[in-house]
Amino acid sequence: MPGNEIYTPEVKKFLFVTAVGILLVAFELVDLMAVSMMFPVGYILFGLAPNASAYGAWLGTTPLVVIGGYMIANVMDRIGLLKRIAYWCILKVGGSYYGLLYGVLIAGCVLNTATGGNAWVIMAAFTFGLCKTFNLGKTMDSALIMFVGALSAAASCVFIYTPYFLSILFNSAAMAGADYTPSWTTYFVQMAPYLIFILALVFILPKIFKPTKKLPGKEFFQQEYEKLGPMSKDEKIGTGFMILLIAFMLTGSIHGMELDWAFIIIPWLMFLPVVKVADAEDVKNVDFSMVFFCVACLSIGNVSNYLGIGAMVANLLIPVLEPLSSTVVVGAIYLIGVVLNFLLTPFAILGGFSEPIAQVAAGLGINPVGALYSLYLGCDQVFLPYEYLSYLIFYAFGLMKMTDFIKLAATKTVLATLVAFFIMIPWWTFLGLL
Repeated sequence: MPGNEIYTPEVKKFLFVTAVGILLVAFELVDLMAVSMMFPVGYILFGLAPNASAYGAWLGTTPLVVIGGYMIANVMDRIGLLKRIAYWCILKVGGSYYGLLYGVLIAGCVLNTATGGNAWVIMAAFTFGLCKTFNLGKTMDSALIMFVGALSAAASCVFIYTPYFLSILFNSAAMAGADYTPSWTTYFVQMAPYLIFILALVFILPKIFKPTKKLPGKEFFQQEYEKLGPMSKDEKIGTGFMILLIAFMLTGSIHGMELDWAFIIIPWLMFLPVVKVADAEDVKNVDFSMVFFCVACLSIGNVSNYLGIGAMVANLLIPVLEPLSSTVVVGAIYLIGVVLNFLLTPFAILGGFSEPIAQVAAGLGINPVGALYSLYLGCDQVFLPYEYLSYLIFYAFGLMKMTDFIKLAATKTVLATLVAFFIMIPWWTFLGLL
């Protein structure tokens, strides 16, 4: 493409390095760790940014937060506490079909809160085990249960404070002059309508796509729960740490510390001699390729900011968007997230586009936080499983037909879009986020 005063050689190089890295991840052509390592190296080799910008993300809390989230998930899974919580949630909700679905949803939300958004593997395995136990096969019945499990692990990240996603958003907002870090409860209130939508969606989906088989009642889950036996010492200690983590996040407005520190400190307290519920295997099982990828996505935004690309995009778009209302602009940003999901992962979208969108919003007099929330909400809307790793994990277990997944995901996306335009955006406006 021919260059000009806007599309400079530096911009070309930046887009080349970024596009190559993202496409390698999207098409799974190269190991994730290799791509993640090449991102910052590519920026440096092409002379786009100094080491301080390319590797600046490592100086923040995000790497430690992601590692801590995986550590907590690994420990809780190994000691059996995650499965106990899942069965307990289903028993408390009830043994009916809807009780099962809402039990799965609640279990995933609880585990996502406790693991910082890393409950997708355990919930995928858990719902897969339920479907196999019930001999549901590759049917819509299995698809419904697995999809609700996916909602509990992926969609719940929208209304549950998930540090490694939100650190990208708030870092971009800070670059645009809106330094903002809400407490867990503040963020939950800001996203509460989406929780109500997900609860309603779980009720609606079986009405539209009717299950064909009768599932076991409450007695089955009671028996499975009893098979786990009494809580072990490690499970009790793990429960204590989980309560500590959730309490820390809920009381953010009182102690005033950033919520990231819960995932930075608590996982390593599990190694103390007095408790010692964590071991070396939990460290080895951390998905370090995902840790490096999270930081690589942050480096996209850092280098973009260093080169002034966000400001450039803002200067181009502001005259076009200025005549439009803030509602239309924020709605358009949501749709951008939905469309980009066909090509990129949510991490890549947030890493590459958060900073320019924050700059555009600030230039239009719109609070960048609300605009970035809209982009984040768009990233949760999928039509195909490859668009979002969490949904892909559930599909990869092999109990969902592609046609069934598309039906369920498309229904969610269409309804979520209506919710975004007619509920979420007015709600954020009411709260002063737009």
